[in-house]
Amino acid sequence: MATPIVMPRLGDFMTEGVVTRFTKAQGDNVTQGEVIAEIETEKVNYDLEATVSGVFHPSVDPGATVAVDDVMGYLLDEGEQAPAKESQNASTAKPARRDRTSSPTRSQARRKEGSPVPSTPGARKLAANMGVDLEKITPTGPRGRIVEADVRNFVEAAPADKTDESNTQEGLPAGHPDPVEEIPLRGMRRAIANNMKKSLAETAQYSFFFEVDVTDAQTYRRETGVGLTEFLIKASGEAIKRVPTMN
Repeated sequence: MATPIVMPRLGDFMTEGVVTRFTKAQGDNVTQGEVIAEIETEKVNYDLEATVSGVFHPSVDPGATVAVDDVMGYLLDEGEQAPAKESQNASTAKPARRDRTSSPTRSQARRKEGSPVPSTPGARKLAANMGVDLEKITPTGPRGRIVEADVRNFVEAAPADKTDESNTQEGLPAGHPDPVEEIPLRGMRRAIANNMKKSLAETAQYSFFFEVDVTDAQTYRRETGVGLTEFLIKASGEAIKRVPTMN
């Protein structure tokens, strides 16, 4: 019987994870307890182990963003095929999306209802930064959702011809820049960046400088072993008591 491989919930607030890579190839025999995938979230990197023994059958590509409890693949018995529903979804996912983009009736109906395009948070943010309309992107993620890789692929494919054409018209040599390595911002670093940006946007920015004589505090610190951090915490607590509106 096919055993689904799902994205585990590794924290109370986790909604999705990135399949960094699969450690097994399709068709490989897997023993229970073996690591089959490396998962990355905003907080941790995690080695996903097989819950049972079987033949490995992934249903998403490495680098895909998968929602918690969504299926990433299966562990099959020898000679067993992937579930029909999985095979059917995989074979019809892209054509169904093309029908949506080519059919103005469906697209207009969805826009009238105000329903968002199925996509991951990272894909929506990336599309907003790049000025890309999600309606024009063909999804490859689980359950027909647009992932960050879809946005990048769309951007890389769309402007290439225009760039070469404009360069030719201006008399510049057509070509490509030197190869560069793109390292996606994800996991903990993406969470830190988002929180810093959110703090900058939502918190009043103010800097104030003044000098304090800490001679007595330093003497007391050396005698007791108490750190400066403890003094600052104590001072902050006393200040909040005096001016509670600052809390």
